[in-house]
Amino acid sequence: MKSVQSKRVVSLPRALSKLGVCSRSQAEKFVADGIVSVNGKIVTSLSFRVDPSKDKISVNSEAVKKDKVFVYFLLHKPVDVVTTRVDERGRKTVYDLLKDHHAVQGVGHLFPVGRLDKDTSGALLITNDTQLSEKLTNPESKFPKTYEAVCEGTLTREILSELAEGIKLDDGYTTMPARISKMYSENNVSECVITIVEGKNRQIRRMFEAVGFPVIELKRIAIGSLQLEDLPVGNIRKLRAEEITRLKEG
Repeated sequence: MKSVQSKRVVSLPRALSKLGVCSRSQAEKFVADGIVSVNGKIVTSLSFRVDPSKDKISVNSEAVKKDKVFVYFLLHKPVDVVTTRVDERGRKTVYDLLKDHHAVQGVGHLFPVGRLDKDTSGALLITNDTQLSEKLTNPESKFPKTYEAVCEGTLTREILSELAEGIKLDDGYTTMPARISKMYSENNVSECVITIVEGKNRQIRRMFEAVGFPVIELKRIAIGSLQLEDLPVGNIRKLRAEEITRLKEG
């Protein structure tokens, strides 16, 4: 006869995260603080495994709902906002923006899918769907992200070819092929649209620096088929049903 323990499929903190209660790190703190119970008994072990569909999980004596509703939002992240929940330097975060929008009130724990650095603006997907997040951020998925880049200097066809074919970065890593279009140069400043299928830290900035054309402005205009379009800076909107379907199928 199989034990109850053998039927439990994920750790308790992960279950809380998957059920949309809070982030994984917050869940670990809740468990360690002794405010999480499973089937009526307090559990303080972070490795304790549960079956979210069967076990009765409570936080502060309040039962966790199992009929989770997934929500999907597109945020136009401004420059000078960081993609973290809490910033040790006191800088404004995307969560500061979210709390001011009525559209996300009462939907539980939300998180950004991937990151945009402080100096980069544009499309940021916000959701509570951990499975979609894992799919889109998995390096093996090669999920495309498209940016508008403004850089110093006049880009030539040779430089554009280098960027498109793959550039060796400062840490020795060679980027995967990129797609570049809509190039325009004037007064020693160039603009282009670039699509990459990986997400190394500050990758596009480092690519342009490697060929001697530092980025002045960078804006993500698409995540796969999801387009930023004319969403105002700092605003958020719900994704349309067809947009969600395309993200999941892409």
